[in-house]
Amino acid sequence: MASKNYRLDPIFQLYDPIQYSFNKKKEDYVIISPSVGTKTQINDGGRVTFEINSLSNWLLLSDAHFRCDFKIKDATQNRIPQTNTTLENNFFPSLFSEMVLEAGSNPIETIKHPGKFDTILKTVLYPKNYDSVSGWIPDVGDGEVLKEPARTVANDADLARIRVVARNTLERVTRGVNHGFEKRALQYNNVVENNRWGNYVNWKLYPFFGLLEHRKVSIGLLYKIHLQREINDNKIFFGENNSDAKLEITNIQLYIPVITPSVEVETRIFNSLTKDIEIAFLRRNTSINHGMDRDTFKKVCKAQWRNPDEHGYVFVNTRKPVGERVMINIC
Repeated sequence: MASKNYRLDPIFQLYDPIQYSFNKKKEDYVIISPSVGTKTQINDGGRVTFEINSLSNWLLLSDAHFRCDFKIKDATQNRIPQTNTTLENNFFPSLFSEMVLEAGSNPIETIKHPGKFDTILKTVLYPKNYDSVSGWIPDVGDGEVLKEPARTVANDADLARIRVVARNTLERVTRGVNHGFEKRALQYNNVVENNRWGNYVNWKLYPFFGLLEHRKVSIGLLYKIHLQREINDNKIFFGENNSDAKLEITNIQLYIPVITPSVEVETRIFNSLTKDIEIAFLRRNTSINHGMDRDTFKKVCKAQWRNPDEHGYVFVNTRKPVGERVMINIC
């Protein structure tokens, strides 16, 4: 008689080892506001700086995010925009022409055109890791906003012709429904106060900065993040007529997780810090391909970058009209 394999119910497995983790006592956030003298630049244009001086805290910068509270108003009158308009997908990095990360007193990464770069990066490498709270709500369908125009048929059209027109119209409408635009409008176009729409986004620093691929805590190291604000309302709004909409940032802060380890873990880590820690990461950098072929573009990039072997290359087809740039390859 063949023996049977019995699996004991877990409630009877009395001698299984019980595992607990006491590595962390708690987890909290340190909240960083713009440095004195730079906060006003967030709506006027200019450099906004965040200085991270929490030398005694264990910071997990890879999980940090910017919280940006904003309002949307009419550009010329004290009212909400009167058109079918809302903010673009991933609009937050597009508010800036440059982002810089410093560690210690050294610039680690300088990224120009952060809006284009971040959108390409997330589309290609991290397409499912983001949600609407981060501002990642892509357009779908044909990316249009306007409703499909009504189709008419002759009064004497037979039933077969009516069915064909109805089916074709339904297919066109289905293809044209832009649920991304609808979701952004529902999320952002909420009346807050004084004839303003508004909401907030939590934009994550990872994977934008390559240094944060090193997903480890740090302590005793100064960081700075510089955001070069660009006033570009005509680029960050999307709709029937986006020219009458203006963005007003009411508050922006950097939230960084602070990890408090147990005494045993902290002691063990400090005792192990006997030499420098080497960090390897793919440094982010950007160059825009203005219609050059692949080999020419690589030569231009290598001439511009100090350490060209540390970078990847992003090829963007810019020969289409403005607003229709398409990423065609990454290598």
